[in-house]
Amino acid sequence: GSGLVSPMVGQTGSGGVGVGIGSPFGTRFGNYASVLRDAVARKWNTTDVDPRIRTAPPVVVTYTILRNGQVKNVRVVQRSGIPLLDASAERAIYDAAPFPPLPAEYEGSEANVEFVFQFSR
Repeated sequence: GSGLVSPMVGQTGSGGVGVGIGSPFGTRFGNYASVLRDAVARKWNTTDVDPRIRTAPPVVVTYTILRNGQVKNVRVVQRSGIPLLDASAERAIYDAAPFPPLPAEYEGSEANVEFVFQFSR
């Protein structure tokens, strides 16, 4: 799999990373959410997942972005049942961090984000 990313919809032959419905960025900060998604997607490496596995249940990871773009509280809240896949999703967040600072117009000092990793080959 190329680790290609699409917002919430998996395309045939590729996995996808989507920002969960609970995204605090909504439509006003959609561009920022896209930047996050693309950054994580680029770092999502699933080469160590068993090649016989073609698809898997989604992995859901939540984390907090601080105003300066640092992350904390990275947690896998829904597992796929494939430990290496779960670990790869969690690792993608750490590898993509730090993110760009939160948008200036964003009211909070931090944002809780949910990412959905949909694996398919």
